[in-house]
Amino acid sequence: MEAVEQTVQLLAPQSVEQAVDLLESAPHVVCLGSGGSMILAQTFAHLFASVSPNFRAVSDSHSQLTALATMNKDDVVVLFSYSGATDEGLYLLELARSRKIPTILVTRFNKSPAAKLADIVLCCGSEEGPLHLGSIPAKIAQMTVMDILFQEYCARNRTECDDNIHNVAAALSIRHV
Repeated sequence: MEAVEQTVQLLAPQSVEQAVDLLESAPHVVCLGSGGSMILAQTFAHLFASVSPNFRAVSDSHSQLTALATMNKDDVVVLFSYSGATDEGLYLLELARSRKIPTILVTRFNKSPAAKLADIVLCCGSEEGPLHLGSIPAKIAQMTVMDILFQEYCARNRTECDDNIHNVAAALSIRHV
C-alpha cells in the first residue's frame, strides 16, 4: 500500500499526460530494461499489446541496440530502470537521444543519471535498499505507473481499445477449456 501511495504522490499528472500523448502517436513503442526491469518492460508491452499492435518488448541487449538503430523520431522508447543508474539503461537512452527518439523513463529517482537523459520521467514510490534488489514493493510501484498509463491510454481510445480487447479475448478463447 505504501508503494502505491508513494507512487501516486510522486507521479506528476502532466508527465502522465505527455507520456500518453507519445504512446498514442507512436507507430512503434519499444519497451526496454535490464535484469528485473526487463520483466516489467515485457509486462508493459504485453499489457499494451492487448489494445494496440504498436508495442513490443526487446530483451536481448544486442537486439535492444538493433531496435534503437532502426527506429526513428516518430517512435518511442519506454525504459524501466528502478535505479536510473545502470550502464545499459544510460547507453540506451544516449543512443535514443542521438537518434532523436523520444524516451519515457519509469524510475524511482528523478535526479538519477537516466532521468537527466530521458524526455519524460515517471517516478514511482517504494524505498528499496541495496540488499533488496528487485523487491516486490518496487515492482508494484512500477506496475502502478504502468496501470495509470494504460488506463489513461484506454480512456482516450475507448472504442479502439474495447474492439481490440474483444478481438483478443475471442482469439484466445480457443485456449480455454
